[in-house]
Amino acid sequence: MKPARPSPWPAHCRAALAEAIGLAARQFPRPGEDEATRVHDLRKTLKGAAGLARLFTELVGPPAYAALTTIDGARKAVGLARDLDVAPKVLVKLDAPAAIQAALLAAIAGERESARRAHGAIDAAGFAAELAALAQEVAAWDVDQAGAGPLLAAARNAYRAAKKRGEAAFASREADALHAFRGKVVDLAFQLSAFEPAWPAMTRAWAGELHRLRGALGDHNDLTVLAEFARSRPELPPAEAEAILKLVAKKQRPLERRAARLYARLFAEKPADFERRLAAYLDHPRLKPRVKLVRAPAPP
Repeated sequence: MKPARPSPWPAHCRAALAEAIGLAARQFPRPGEDEATRVHDLRKTLKGAAGLARLFTELVGPPAYAALTTIDGARKAVGLARDLDVAPKVLVKLDAPAAIQAALLAAIAGERESARRAHGAIDAAGFAAELAALAQEVAAWDVDQAGAGPLLAAARNAYRAAKKRGEAAFASREADALHAFRGKVVDLAFQLSAFEPAWPAMTRAWAGELHRLRGALGDHNDLTVLAEFARSRPELPPAEAEAILKLVAKKQRPLERRAARLYARLFAEKPADFERRLAAYLDHPRLKPRVKLVRAPAPP
């Protein structure tokens, strides 16, 4: 079999991944620095890094999976804080009775304070150092002589996984299924963003619509988290908890419809057709990848 022609895209995506991990290392909040915006930005960076790392599972194998383990560990360390930061805004938008709002806001504030204290026990400097070291390891991955095929295969797999999860999620309308689908959409959106130089206008529009889908599914999940929180609070009478659940369901229905419309547009083609189209963009890019191809040395 003829060896794959070296492509600049693996090195380009490697640089994007190393840059994202390095940024996360700098963003990781130390004790006393866990403001909502900082946590949100960190989680977004880590999600992007995870999506990019999955592009390399076919190409570098175990090191890519090890990178994913490190990235996911860092993301879980700040996950609860983000949910509690968002909950008050979600609650206010529900237009729940004032007494119910007050009780839930007080409960959320108490849990948020507990999360802050727990964050103080996290080895934040250790997480940051681990991410910084990982960024250097990724930058040294030997992909300069690789073709674009493994990246395209990984992107096709991401598209196929999202398409299947979406079909199942909209059929069941279960919150957990919709949330799992969102994770696949996030991966695909960040992967396409990495290929932006291939066709900037097309990939920005494409990734932008995926992020719109992600946003609708994220709002749906935020409502689910709030509903579960309300259901779990002993200080909230059952009737009041039920009122919150009904308001949540009412808000979620239009979000599901919006997400379903976006899904139908974005996942209409077969995975093989998606891969062929993306391959054409990479083979005939509008702009050059930002990392130049390093030529293999001539044999002696």
